[in-house]
Amino acid sequence: MPGFVRKFFVIALPAFVVAGLLSAALVELWVRARWDDKRGTPGFYVSDAVRGQRLSPGYRGWFAGVPVRINLLGFRDERDYDLDKKDGTFRILVFGDSVTFGHGTLSETTYPFLLEQRLKQWRPEVNWEVWNLAVPGYNTGQELEYLREVGPIYKPDLVIIGFYPNDFTDNEVHGQPSLVRRIASATQGAMQRSLYSYEFYKRVFLTARWALTANSTDRLRIEHLAGEDELLAKLDDASQQAAQKLTDVERFSDEQVRDFVCPGEPRQTDPTGAAELRAAIDSRAPDMAVWIDAVRELQRLNREHAYRLMFFINMAPKVCLSQDRFFDLGALSDDDLLLDVLGKDTPVASSTREFMHYRPSQMPAAGGHSVGNANRVKADVLFEFLRTHSLVPGS
Repeated sequence: MPGFVRKFFVIALPAFVVAGLLSAALVELWVRARWDDKRGTPGFYVSDAVRGQRLSPGYRGWFAGVPVRINLLGFRDERDYDLDKKDGTFRILVFGDSVTFGHGTLSETTYPFLLEQRLKQWRPEVNWEVWNLAVPGYNTGQELEYLREVGPIYKPDLVIIGFYPNDFTDNEVHGQPSLVRRIASATQGAMQRSLYSYEFYKRVFLTARWALTANSTDRLRIEHLAGEDELLAKLDDASQQAAQKLTDVERFSDEQVRDFVCPGEPRQTDPTGAAELRAAIDSRAPDMAVWIDAVRELQRLNREHAYRLMFFINMAPKVCLSQDRFFDLGALSDDDLLLDVLGKDTPVASSTREFMHYRPSQMPAAGGHSVGNANRVKADVLFEFLRTHSLVPGS
C-alpha cells in the first residue's frame, strides 16, 4: 500500500471522523443550551417507513399552543393502556388528521375524549376506551395503513375514520418498503427522538441543497419545517383561552333552522361544488382515484367484518357573519355527496347539519380546527349515531 494511502487511512480519516463527531457534539450542546424547556422534548414526529411519519411514543411538549402528551403506544392521551382488554371493555379507535387530533385544543376537549365521557355517562358499567389515533397531516391512505398496522394488535370493537376535505389529496403511501428504507427510517426516527439538533441539521441540509439546485421542493420543505417549528413552540398559551371552555350555548329548533335566510345570500342550495366533486370522483382524477381506492378498501374491511368500521365527516356549514348563524349555500350538497360516497356498505355520520342549530360565535373554529364547544357538538353527534345505529353495547 502506497505511503500516502496508508497515511490517509491511519491519520487523516480518523482525524476527520473525530473532528466531525466533536463538531456534532458541540452543535448538540449549543442547541440544548438554547432550547426552551417549555417547548418539550424533541421528536413529536418520527419517521415511518410506510406512513411517512408518526407520533413519537412518550413525547411530552407543546403543539399548536397547547400541552400535548403522546402515550407509550404512540397516540395522544394522558393515559397508558394495556393491550389486553379487561372484561366488559369496548374499545373504539378514532383515526384522523389534525382536526381529530385536536390542533390547538386541550386533550380533555378533543371530540374523541368527549365521546368517551358521553358513553361513560350513558352506560357506566361498560369499560369504554376511546383511543385518539389521529396524526396531524394524515390523510385517508395513511389512516388505512395505520389501521392495517395496529388493528390486529389493538383489537378494536369499533373503528371510526374521521374525514376532512383535505383528505382528498396526497393519499399515496410507500406500501411494502425495502429493507434499506426500513433501516434508514429507523435510524432517522432514533435521531429525531434523541437529538435536539436534528431539525437544525435537516434545515441546514435542505437550505444548502436548495441554494445549489434551486429545487422548489426543498424550498417548500424548508417552509414546512418553519411551520412545524411554530406549531411545536409555545408561542401563545392557547390552553388558557376562553374558547377552550365548555359553556352553555343557544340551540335553534329545526323550524328556526329551516326558516333562516342570510341577508344578501340566496336561499336555495348552490350545488356547484358538489357537482365538481362528483365529476372528479366519477372521472377518477389522479388524486381522487387514490383517495377512492383507500375509501373502498376501508369499506371492504367493514363489509367483510375484518373490523366494524364507520366514517365521520368533520365539516360545518357556511357562516352568515351579520346574523351569527350557520347556513347552507352548498354545504349540504357537499355533505350529501360525501355521505353517499363514504356510506357504501359502511355507516357514516356527519356534523354538518347539526352545527346549523348553533351560533358560530359559540362554536370556536367549527369548520376547521375545532375547539371547546365545537368539539362537544361533534362528540354529541357521534354518540347519538352510535347509540341509534346499534354500533355500541346497549343500543
